Amino acid sequence: MNVQTHSVDRASAAFDLKTIISAERKPRILAVDDQRDALRLLQIRLQNAGFECVTASDGAGAIAALDKEAVDVIILDVMMPGMDGFETCRRLKLNERTKDIPVIFLTAKFEMEDKVRGLEVGGHDYLSKPVEQPELLARTKSALRVKQLQDQLKERIQLQQTINQLHQGMLGEHWQKTLGQLAASLAHEINNPLAAALGSAQLLSMDESLDQNIQDRLQIIDRSLQRAGQKLRSLLLIAQNSKHAQTISVGQMVADLATMVNFQIVVNKVALQTDLDDSAEWQGIPSELARAILYVINNAIEAVAGVQSPTITLRVLASGQFTQIQVIDNGPGIPTELRERVFEPFFTTKGPPHNGVGLYLANKIVQGIGGKIELQTPANGQGTQMVIFLPASDS
Repeated sequence: MNVQTHSVDRASAAFDLKTIISAERKPRILAVDDQRDALRLLQIRLQNAGFECVTASDGAGAIAALDKEAVDVIILDVMMPGMDGFETCRRLKLNERTKDIPVIFLTAKFEMEDKVRGLEVGGHDYLSKPVEQPELLARTKSALRVKQLQDQLKERIQLQQTINQLHQGMLGEHWQKTLGQLAASLAHEINNPLAAALGSAQLLSMDESLDQNIQDRLQIIDRSLQRAGQKLRSLLLIAQNSKHAQTISVGQMVADLATMVNFQIVVNKVALQTDLDDSAEWQGIPSELARAILYVINNAIEAVAGVQSPTITLRVLASGQFTQIQVIDNGPGIPTELRERVFEPFFTTKGPPHNGVGLYLANKIVQGIGGKIELQTPANGQGTQMVIFLPASDS
């Protein structure tokens, strides 16, 4: 806020409306003063300078006017009966709709404590009575520029949010396409030969002329092929792009996902520990939940890269109305000052090539299915513990 009251050079105060007035409308100013003649003069000066000007005679009237009118700048008298200018400004700054409108205080007082108070309640600038036309226009122009910058920043934030949503959608489509292709490939390239091998082993075992040693080996083959078939069906259930809710065992899903990331676990020499409650059930679309869990597990694998004796623990607990999926790593952890940002899009502490969308997408998915994700500190105080809370199937 500029609190200086020096006079403004008339030439430098020439008001170039081309930089402020858009093709759609003129800038709109709300002038507030309890003195009728002073308010009328202020309105005439602003209108002659090319602004639209709406007026109010007190603080309550200003707040009421802003419920109906959208303005770019507020020129607000400080000394008014009832609600003074400071209290009026304070209330405007608490309102989401009006908090970003620059407020120029209009006052005959020059005490420093009044100027400090104006800053504290959110004021932008001061005009001293009696108001000189060049200073009025210069300070109004400055406030309008601030408002324009704020509006541009809001537009950029909204644009970035739109880009983030599109990016999320693209990642989701890519996921579904990739896993859909994987499911089709597995069904064709693995399931059919697997079924043929299982059938052949079972036919051979029916030959009573075979000695016991061969029969025992055929039984081992039979059990192994059936286990592989069961695991394949579980992975296909995760990969398929179904739109229908199903009741699934959360513990079994986490075990299947651990199989999917086993290659990364082995390559990175990570010790994987599991504690999975098979009784925990959840009802929903399996592929959605699987995506979220995989994002969190992959984040943990990345977190333990370079750690001595890297360890990840996957735990499923059924606790009342929620089922907990815990992914615990012994990585370096997340600094306290950054913990609130871990679910922001494109935020990462790891640097390239990591893009910082995994936990963001996981959080969005879990919220979409009625759950939540929390960042916690493991019991031993080291590493990171991500906990997914899912509504139990009977809640």
